Amino acid sequence: MQYLPLSKKEVLRYLGYRRKHELTPELSKMIDELMQEVQECAKARYTYQVFDLAVNLENEEITVIGTDFHIPGNNAYHHLKNAEKIVLYAGTLGLEIERKIRIYEAIELTKGFILDACAVDYIEKVLDLAEVDVSHQYPDYYLNRRFSPGYGDVPLSIQDGFLRVCGADKKLGITLTDTNLMIPRKSVTAFAGLFKSEQLARPRWKSPENLSIEMVKDAKMKL
Repeated sequence: MQYLPLSKKEVLRYLGYRRKHELTPELSKMIDELMQEVQECAKARYTYQVFDLAVNLENEEITVIGTDFHIPGNNAYHHLKNAEKIVLYAGTLGLEIERKIRIYEAIELTKGFILDACAVDYIEKVLDLAEVDVSHQYPDYYLNRRFSPGYGDVPLSIQDGFLRVCGADKKLGITLTDTNLMIPRKSVTAFAGLFKSEQLARPRWKSPENLSIEMVKDAKMKL
């Protein structure tokens, strides 16, 4: 399998660690082991779809052309108003890692907390890998950073349409609770724009130094 380079610094941040906290050798070793275990246990997958878009200036709303899907909100409008295309991403770690986290929480709480934090970093890295994939597939465009429903004024209520249009409901098996939270829990949706001008692709996406298109091919996570 293709291991992704997880960040111990990020895992510690998710755990609430600060510089003043002591990181013992035992805890450091446990984090290293669980950063590997999360990748062995999880069934990481992602998908994305690219569409043309239309910008409604009056309502400050984004319409995904060819679908009935709209993204409301001032944040989405400013993020995408100069884009030529929109990318809809979705990724998940599957249910297996959630079962493992619950097992650890029942028998060894510290491991459960750390594995959960590792899973958070891992799903973000999976979406980072998806961005590398998109950038490679659209070399004549500039990508801006991804933005997720639920942030700013982009409502979680768009999740149902997002999953359907992106195909994540069928391809990844992601479902929603009554409050529009995703199951499996370690799942992420996000959108970004593809721009013809580097100056317009703000905030600009930067390719991670530790991820490559070769890793995209070796990981075989895309569905």
